[in-house]
Order: sequence, then structure tokens, then C-alpha cells
Amino acid sequence: MSAQYSHLVVYDGVCILCNRLIQHLLTKDKRQILTFSTFQGLPAGIDKSGVKLGFADSVSYLRNEKWWQKSSAVLMIYRDLFGPYHWSQLAWLFPRFLRDFIYGIIAKNRYSWFGKHAHCVLPTPAQQDRFIG
Repeated sequence: MSAQYSHLVVYDGVCILCNRLIQHLLTKDKRQILTFSTFQGLPAGIDKSGVKLGFADSVSYLRNEKWWQKSSAVLMIYRDLFGPYHWSQLAWLFPRFLRDFIYGIIAKNRYSWFGKHAHCVLPTPAQQDRFIG
């Protein structure tokens, strides 16, 4: 089942920061290559063998049957949307441990800094076909 989702973004559906990121990606994804799922609603048939951390801790990106997580997931999403010469790709110059350290601080504090919804935010009817689960 994973093969049919070549560009699947998995995120925390109750996190306000994560939902803002998804809304941003929806507006920037003009070619509509991305598919989305909350980790709370991820369907059972998705192969999660490449996931080293819990979905709740990180944005995860299933790209051509390979999982990307944390800062690398965000950078790969931006690479797929904007190409390898977008300014965001300069972050690859920093070592992953440093990028993920900063990502981890934000992830750990995301509820206290940005807030949390009581339940997952539902996509609008126009966005429904971009979401699974």
C-alpha cells in the first residue's frame, strides 16, 4: 500500500504548528504531488518499517518508499515542491544532528508555544482528496 503514496506527509493532527505547516504546503503544492495523513489517522496498510521514531515526535515523509523524518523530512518536502536550488536547501549544509537538535526543541515545545487542538482538524471539502486515513 505504501507504493501508491509516493509523497506522503504524516504529521501530528492536533498540533497547531503542524496544521499551519500543512496549510502552507497545500497552498504551495501547485502540482498536487503531496498526500497527507495525521499520525492519529494513518491507515493500517502503510509500511512503517523505515520509521525510527514515533510519528507523534516528528513530521515524517514517505518519499518513493523511503521514510524521512524530522528536519530531513521538511527539507525533502521543500525540495520536492520547489526544487534543489530553493533557498531552503541551504539547510542541508548543516549537520543533521544540529538540524535535528533544533527541530527537537521546537517539537518538544510545540504545544506550549503554539497550542493544541482538542481533536484533529478536518480538511475542507476541496482538500479531502489530498488526505488519507
